Amino acid sequence: MQDKIFSKFNIYDQIGYLMVGGIGLLVVIVDFRFLNISSLLPQFNTQTFIAWFLFAYFLGHILQAISNFLVIENKSEFSASEEEILIKAKEYFGLEKQSSEELYKYCYMLSSAKDITGQVQSFNAYYSLYRGWFIIFTFESVFLLVFVIANWFSWHFISLVLSILLAILFFIRLKRFYNYSRAKTLQTFILLTKLGL
Repeated sequence: MQDKIFSKFNIYDQIGYLMVGGIGLLVVIVDFRFLNISSLLPQFNTQTFIAWFLFAYFLGHILQAISNFLVIENKSEFSASEEEILIKAKEYFGLEKQSSEELYKYCYMLSSAKDITGQVQSFNAYYSLYRGWFIIFTFESVFLLVFVIANWFSWHFISLVLSILLAILFFIRLKRFYNYSRAKTLQTFILLTKLGL
């Protein structure tokens, strides 16, 4: 059981780091071409594949760390229906002095451990993925804005608009999956308590 939990957790996390780092790396390569300094990058071939792969994975970790710092969710406010579930969690765990935020963490841990369908972990992984992509295209939008202004509003303006649209899209998606993850965590907790698991 323990191996199953941690293997599922690791698969979601590692793929997320790689996908965020991979997109981030592609954006950097495009930016180097915009700046006409792509010759500074090592060539991509079978000999350098492992180095590129490891760099993308490492970049994914850096971007997720930045997104943890810059994208701050309000984790202390809950709706009336969520508070009702957290009151039941307080009784279930026998914790009288814990805040709603702390009680939610206990619900998340239990729901993750007993998440047979994988929905709690997958929604959380999607949230993390979209949050990382949001950070990439927010930074890219700032870079392209400066680049477009410096080059007297060149045709790269199209890239700027596209980058802004992607940042907005990923922001909407990260908010949606944050709410999905939170709702699924509490729903799973209620089901587990009802079934006595």
